[in-house]
Amino acid sequence: MFNIESVFDWKAALLVYGCRVGSSTEFSFVISLKKIHLYAHSNEKINQPLPDDLLLSDQTIARIRYRSQSPFVLESIEGGYQIRHEASGKSLSVRLVPRPGFSEVKVSELPISSICSFLGVDLLGISPSNYCFYFQTKKQCKFCEILPTFKSEVEFPKTFKSLDVIEKSILAALQNEERLRFVAITTGNIYSYDATVDYFAEIGERLQKAEIFQQAEQVLATLMPPDDLSKIALLREKGFTKIYFPLEIFECGHFKVVCPGKAEFGYDRILKALEVAVEVFGVGNVYTNFVYGIQSLNSSLDAASYDPEEENRLSLIAVKEMLARKVIPAFTLYHYGGYNALGNIELDLDCTNAFFREWGRLVYDSKLVPAQQQAVLFSSLSLSNTLFNDGFLLAHNQENAIWT
Repeated sequence: MFNIESVFDWKAALLVYGCRVGSSTEFSFVISLKKIHLYAHSNEKINQPLPDDLLLSDQTIARIRYRSQSPFVLESIEGGYQIRHEASGKSLSVRLVPRPGFSEVKVSELPISSICSFLGVDLLGISPSNYCFYFQTKKQCKFCEILPTFKSEVEFPKTFKSLDVIEKSILAALQNEERLRFVAITTGNIYSYDATVDYFAEIGERLQKAEIFQQAEQVLATLMPPDDLSKIALLREKGFTKIYFPLEIFECGHFKVVCPGKAEFGYDRILKALEVAVEVFGVGNVYTNFVYGIQSLNSSLDAASYDPEEENRLSLIAVKEMLARKVIPAFTLYHYGGYNALGNIELDLDCTNAFFREWGRLVYDSKLVPAQQQAVLFSSLSLSNTLFNDGFLLAHNQENAIWT
């Protein structure tokens, strides 16, 4: 039997190393297949449909990152599937996520699956824009792949989605998929910082009028802060319950190198916006994001300068500083999809595992998240490409002596 620590280890390994697919492995039409909306998470392609996620346990879900040289293989077994570590022979039975009920539904003659993402088992994601005006000035974040990924991978024909398309797609998805509990709206900068916030507010105003939208337990907005910080309250008024203003890089000098467009907005201004957001949204509902794997890069952003021990040291400083500000510091893992200036970085598994375990303990001990919650954001089965919910759940279960 695998206890929760073992499952955590499996997920960490799969996110770091990815997996390949057994030669005789096939996937049923009824499972949820991979659709790329923002990032590809791997620069390798496979000429067959792939599931998006793997259920490793009743509380753990992991993204499938195809890597042809991975030590892990996803394969069919009698009655289901397993992940097997080829060198050791160790294996874990896994389940696939059934495809969403809106798979055959269309909006504006386009399948909803080309407009919205079915994330994990209960989260609906949508990006109003796959464009960011930092690309126009060549000041995009150095890790960002949102625009080039759109040009190469995304099915939706335009970078920008109209209010009508967004509204109809979200409501139709909720009407046709009863598992959906949460909604996340994430975008690049549209015309200006204030215009982006105004666009989110218009989306919220439309959605609030629909009875079906009331079933969304959490509604997240991820965007840059507005120039006019008073507009943050407008997002809360229009139905958003949680908010992300992503810093991406903690050390201020490094921030200027990695995120030149955001640096022009201002590091301190983002911190001030987070402070205002805590006042508006309340403790436990305000997040920033950092990219794990690039905090330790040198000033030339040479991928070879990644230092696992230094990465953890810098990242833990960021965690403690943000928690002191009553902001939850989420971390995404750096994955190269083939479209940015940084290139491939092979994360160290042991340090990645150790960091997210310590992240979970620090966030749990901060008490910013209510003790009865088992996830920092959405549910433990919502976010397959991060480990922060898993680290928090690990700390929660250890504290309460719960083992699975």
